[in-house]
Amino acid sequence: MTTVNEIIKLIEKTAPLALAYEWDNSGLLIGSRDKEVNRIYITLDTNKYTVDEAISLGADMIVSHHPIMFRGVNQIDHDTPSGYVISELIKHDIALYAAHTSMDCAKGGINDVLAEKLGITGTEIIEKNPGFPGCGLGRIGTVKEQTLKELAQTVKKALNTPFVRVSGDPGKIIKRAAVGGGAWDELIPAARNMCADVMVTADMKYHITMDSVESGIAVIDAGHYPTEVFVTDIFKNILKDSGAELLISTEKDIFEVM
Repeated sequence: MTTVNEIIKLIEKTAPLALAYEWDNSGLLIGSRDKEVNRIYITLDTNKYTVDEAISLGADMIVSHHPIMFRGVNQIDHDTPSGYVISELIKHDIALYAAHTSMDCAKGGINDVLAEKLGITGTEIIEKNPGFPGCGLGRIGTVKEQTLKELAQTVKKALNTPFVRVSGDPGKIIKRAAVGGGAWDELIPAARNMCADVMVTADMKYHITMDSVESGIAVIDAGHYPTEVFVTDIFKNILKDSGAELLISTEKDIFEVM
């Protein structure tokens, strides 16, 4: 038998809660630390689809990357998406733990794995956490010399995504690449100062992308889901010896190419 608290300890060995940014909502969001856990549902998102799937599979706990209740909760209305999620989790006694920016910043977390998937070597942290050596937000390092167009194809293949959005000269030679899994356009100025030729991230806004390209750093927007969905593999590896059965979400990317 294992408990929610023991699962949390396993996760926080890799991604200490202290790594999370102040604005974030990582940690135990719903449930008791003493609850017995036999089945853990692992997911990128906590939403109506994944909660319904977790319930149908008999999960006792959800371990998610993206949290809920970012902006506080004034009411729990079952007819709203967030109210439905909260009320169903409570009704079915399913604990919810989110490792969001804590897993973004962790050594061996999302950004380290993303860099590895894209063949980036000799990585450095873009925004270091002074309290945790080897941890922080974003990664930058060396890639095999190639054009921006060639790197875009590399990204598509590595992340198993049908499309990416590319901004910059397709023939630009890329030697040094930066990554920020999910939406981290605010890392671009620091990445540029660290001599990045390109930033691979997601959810880029039009004018920020324009400013980036004009300042000399190309952008590959690979999508939020593709740059983070492999967090389920990270969680699976962390929890493989937990004693609980691990259930993996079948959630798909919210975007499709038509």
